[in-house]
Amino acid sequence: MTHALRRGVRAVTRAPAVHFLVLGALLFAVSTRFAAAPEAARRKPIVITAARIAEIRDDYQRSMEADPTPTELTALIDREAEEQMLYQEALLLGLDRGDRTVEWRVVEKMRFLYGDDAGDNAAAFRRGLALGLDRDDIMVRNTLVTKMRLLAKAASRQEEPEGAALDQALEQYFHDHRDSYAQAARLTVAHVFVNATRHDDDPESAARALQRRLQAAQVPPEDAAHWGDAFAAGSTFRNASASNLVKIFGDECASVIAGLEPGRWSEPIRSPFGLHLVWVSDRQDVSVPPLEAVRSQVLRAYRAERHTQYLARMLAQLHEAYEVHVERESYASR
Repeated sequence: MTHALRRGVRAVTRAPAVHFLVLGALLFAVSTRFAAAPEAARRKPIVITAARIAEIRDDYQRSMEADPTPTELTALIDREAEEQMLYQEALLLGLDRGDRTVEWRVVEKMRFLYGDDAGDNAAAFRRGLALGLDRDDIMVRNTLVTKMRLLAKAASRQEEPEGAALDQALEQYFHDHRDSYAQAARLTVAHVFVNATRHDDDPESAARALQRRLQAAQVPPEDAAHWGDAFAAGSTFRNASASNLVKIFGDECASVIAGLEPGRWSEPIRSPFGLHLVWVSDRQDVSVPPLEAVRSQVLRAYRAERHTQYLARMLAQLHEAYEVHVERESYASR
């Protein structure tokens, strides 16, 4: 983006009376005919027909294998209205002009309808536009809605603070979301396994006898595995989180291991596989890293939140600009 364009974008964002689409026009750097927001009179009402509601319901049923609840259906209809608003606004901005996806789609439809009589691509595209083949096409609509969402993302980046102000904003965001960046407690453990199927007469006694032998011989935990039975997942696990331990030993056994004191062999701990004598050699408690260590992650999350907020403001403006009509009788009757 040029310096002049960037300066223009900032000027627009400071003017509350200017519609967000002026900013959009600058961001896309399209022709000067988009340098003013479309007049409200050109915005057609959004109509969510009974047929479209039935399609929405059927799509949900196919994907979820259940009918949407009234609340879910309302949310789906609201989303449909917003997508139609974004689509109409994109058309008013002319974002379909010069778009390769739109051109390809129109030409494809012309070839389907007229075959070789459609002419070359340029002629087929002109004729297709005259016939309105670009309107109410799901692929074209999705393309233009995506453009509008990307426009909002670009616009939110233009409002982003810079330098020291950005550092301060990231520090505040990190402070407000510290729990999201906390590093889970981790343990380094070794264990000796007693396979219950190999000691089906009394595996508990076998495990306790092995425990006494390990303690008397003062066997280093890293060398103790061969004193017991083979365990498929291995004998030593470094920096294992609680979820790692659950995958290895199962819920109940992992819970007991998490509470062990480091530096000694545990009592026999039962798992779905048998019994375990466990040595915890290192414990790292839950910690929050410094901002510098996770700055790139915080910046991505900060920008994603700003984008979401900007898009919400943009959609709120569209709700004020458009009339939305939903065929409520048909909606409520099903």
